This record gives sequence, C-alpha cells and structure tokens, in this order.
Amino acid sequence: MICSTYRFIGAIECPRQQILRIKCKIKSQMLSANAQYTCYLVFRLSEKCRGLHGPVIVRDLFNWRSKETGVVYFRHPNPWNVRDTDSVPRQRKDGWMEVIVWKFNSNYELKNDHLFVNLKLITYEGTMSGLIVRGIKFRPI
Repeated sequence: MICSTYRFIGAIECPRQQILRIKCKIKSQMLSANAQYTCYLVFRLSEKCRGLHGPVIVRDLFNWRSKETGVVYFRHPNPWNVRDTDSVPRQRKDGWMEVIVWKFNSNYELKNDHLFVNLKLITYEGTMSGLIVRGIKFRPI
C-alpha cells in the first residue's frame, strides 16, 4: 500500500478568512498506477474556534470547467443533514481529526510526471479562524 503524507513543521492555524487553499504536486511514482485515492485533511479545532458549524464547499480548481463541488464538515453535523458520511470528520489515533476533501484517480491530469492538487475550501458561515491544519494525507481506496 502506498500512502503519502505532506506535513508542515508543526501545524498552521488558519487566519480569519473564508477560504483555505491546498496546493501541492505529487510525483507519479509515489502513486500506484490507475488506482483510486482519497486526500485527507488532517486538522483540529482550537478552543477559540467559534465557526465551522456548517458545511464547507470544496472546489477542484484544476477542473474549473466542472461546476461540481464537494462538501466537508469540520464538526459533526446533525445526521439528518448529511448524505455522504465521507464528508464527516473522524478521530485519528494520534488525537488529530481527518476528513476526506478529494477523491481522484492516479492517472488524473498528469503533467510532467506529476499530479497537481489545487483545492479551494470555502465557508459561507463565518471564517476558518481556529482551524489548525497539520497536513494532508493520500491513501488508496
């Protein structure tokens, strides 16, 4: 099983803005050929976080022609409001939370032997302030 992780030195707390961008590139050799993957955002919410109660929209900016968006939650929503349980955060063994922000095929839009990731997460209820990001993790489905 191939599993890639991108972490920061320490963690980063998001400022008071409505948008979080995730941009990186992955060498195609790090991924199994023609395999489905998920991209997880590893995070936690600070004690001072007052927002992020509602859904957060996820857009794949490399596939900008598509109007398709994803939805994720950083807090557990009311079960009646959730259609896809993949969009709900899960507790990890290390104490951090993770939520799936993107699914893709390893052959998706390869350029110069790399897969480029460019995601935009948007909250329309408050800001991302208090969201502490540890990194992103890619796992095969």
